[in-house]
Formats: sequence, structure tokens, C-alpha cells
Amino acid sequence: MTEGLRARARLAMRTEIAETAFALFVRRGFEQTTVDEIAEAAGLSRRSFFRYFPSKEDAVFGLLYDLGEELAAAVTARPAEEPPWTALHAACAVLLGPMLHRSDEAMALLRLIHDTPTLRARHQDKQDRWRRLLVDALRGRSAPALEADVLASAALAVFDVVCRQWLADPAADPAALMAEAFAVLRPSREA
Repeated sequence: MTEGLRARARLAMRTEIAETAFALFVRRGFEQTTVDEIAEAAGLSRRSFFRYFPSKEDAVFGLLYDLGEELAAAVTARPAEEPPWTALHAACAVLLGPMLHRSDEAMALLRLIHDTPTLRARHQDKQDRWRRLLVDALRGRSAPALEADVLASAALAVFDVVCRQWLADPAADPAALMAEAFAVLRPSREA
């Protein structure tokens, strides 16, 4: 089996386990669901579960970690002459896609994170990883270190606000919320 095929098979299995775990978390609650129950529902052993995820929290966020890399790649792919804040806003389409195309699941995930203290803490870890990836992408676009860190942090804060607003009003349009929130912080030189 080639490395590419092996990696795709591993990703497919991680996805299946994560989806199984998520369904159990939504139905039974995060704290009430055990790793053994997830493993059994996914048709594998407890030991096999831990080969794919180091913890049940990681089963919630494991697939979202990849979104950070996609987000950073989207920033890198933006036109070089585009201002950094505009590039960040445009790149956030990577984050909006899953929210818009699988809105019921996205809303359930937001509720699960909001209602579970251990997941809120893990969410911060994920956000810090995404911030580092975005800083690197902005530095690759010649942004000074301080500016890159401030802009990456602000963009992720905007995304968090959009998620909170959408959670509070499920009828709201996440894309419109994102545009409005990014406009609030648009640097005057980009206006």
C-alpha cells in the first residue's frame, strides 16, 4: 500500500470514528459518552480508538484541526497585492463552507462546545494552533511579526463572535455575520 493510499485510509477511518463519536455526543451528551462506547459503535477496540485519537476531546476537534491548515493555505493563495485583512476575510470562506453546507451539524457542534467546559478548553488549544498557522501564512506575505499576530488573532476572534451570534440566532446568515464582523475591524488603510 502506498503512503498516499495509507494516509487516505487513515483519514477515512478518523472521519468515521469522529462522526460516530459526534452522533453519540449529541444524542447522549459528551460527559456521558465513554471511549469504550465510541469504539464499540465504530466497530473497533478501545486500543484502536486511541491509535486515531489521543482522547475523546480530540475525536470532536480532530477533523477541525485540518481546517486550520486549509485556512492558512487559503491566505497564502490570495493575491500578493491584497491587504492582509482582506486576505484573511476572503480565506475565511474555508470556515464558512462547513457551516453553510452542514448547518445542523455545525450548530450541534457549536452547542456541544459551548455547553462542555472541557471542550471549550480544547477549543482554545485549536484556536492557538490555527493562530500560529495564520501568523506563518501572513509572515509569508511579508507582514511584520506583530502585525501578523494581531491580524491572525483578530480574525479568529471575529470567527468566534460569528459562531456565538449564530448560536444565539440560528436564523442568522453566518456569511453575512462574517462580512459585518470583518468590516467592524477593517483597518482604515484598507477601507
